[in-house]
Amino acid sequence: MTVADSATTITDRLDGPPRLVFVFPGQGAQWVGMGRELLESSAVFAETLDACAAAVEAELGWSPRRRLESDAALSAVDEIQPTLWAFQVALAAVWRDWGIEPDLIIGHSMGEIAAATVAGALDITDAAAVVCRRGLLLKDLGAVGAMWAVGLGEKQAEEAIAEHAGSVCAGVLNSDRFTVLSGDPEAIARIVEPLRERGVFCRRVAVGYASHGPQVEPIRAGLGKALAGITHRPPRIPLHSTVWDRPVEGAELDGSYWMENVRRPVRFAAAVRSVLSGAEPAVFVEISPHPLLVSAVDDAIEAAGSAATAVASLVRRQPELETLLAALGSVYAAGRDPDWARVATAALPVPLPAQPWQQRRFWVEPR
Repeated sequence: MTVADSATTITDRLDGPPRLVFVFPGQGAQWVGMGRELLESSAVFAETLDACAAAVEAELGWSPRRRLESDAALSAVDEIQPTLWAFQVALAAVWRDWGIEPDLIIGHSMGEIAAATVAGALDITDAAAVVCRRGLLLKDLGAVGAMWAVGLGEKQAEEAIAEHAGSVCAGVLNSDRFTVLSGDPEAIARIVEPLRERGVFCRRVAVGYASHGPQVEPIRAGLGKALAGITHRPPRIPLHSTVWDRPVEGAELDGSYWMENVRRPVRFAAAVRSVLSGAEPAVFVEISPHPLLVSAVDDAIEAAGSAATAVASLVRRQPELETLLAALGSVYAAGRDPDWARVATAALPVPLPAQPWQQRRFWVEPR
């Protein structure tokens, strides 16, 4: 089954009301043209994105909305991350406007900034400060290190790293099947070579810098100063940290947290397992312009044998409103009821059928 298929397939309704989890991925889901259809079709998406864009413009002097409307590809970290953050917060607002409220929120890497915003732990102004100021420091850091995705679980990855542990770490722990190594390029190359010979999946990740590893340490002091005035509060919606692998109460989300967020491993697999360990069924909704984590969640569901499903909100270059409505159908089929009165305002227009000519003669012939 393709990603597009999984995003638009209506699932079997799970037994009992499922726990609903919003999942916010990190960098990599962006594509030219994303959000344009939703800006035209959803007032909620447009209004929320504009509020986020205004906060980014106050920090950086440019608007994410203008970048979404541009045909230029997003390439620099200080452009990609603020734009994705604004997009994710706006997309979550659409789901919530339709009556789909999460019971839990999980963020992955930079996706934790949007997760904290939607959970209510950061307001838009402070969240914009985090994503913008950190992005500038990461841009100035330059191209350091490398990241490789390997088809190994955490324990196997650590065994492969072995004597290179001082310069390479398991930076992203997505599932029991896939881990991302982060660190010194030459050391990673020595690790990857024998893995390839054994037939293990190995692929270099296209990033400008190696996050979740020692290469980002140089920004620590500068980021601490830049985020010293950040205000945080208890989340209104439960928020599970993939830095500490536990729920957070809000006090943890000070400026120093956002250094650990980019330096420490992403413990996404453990966060998903904690949801699946409960007795109730679960629905994971990925809040992203393209799915990056659905497959990792599916791996965890399969391993746990749980009554759960993962749903992608949008798919690259697919009609946005149509895809999002199909995703809503999947969530409904899994057991969560939307506010249909709100959803009705987003219905797609259907052209009325033309009246066919019957071609019957009524002309009275003279006698």
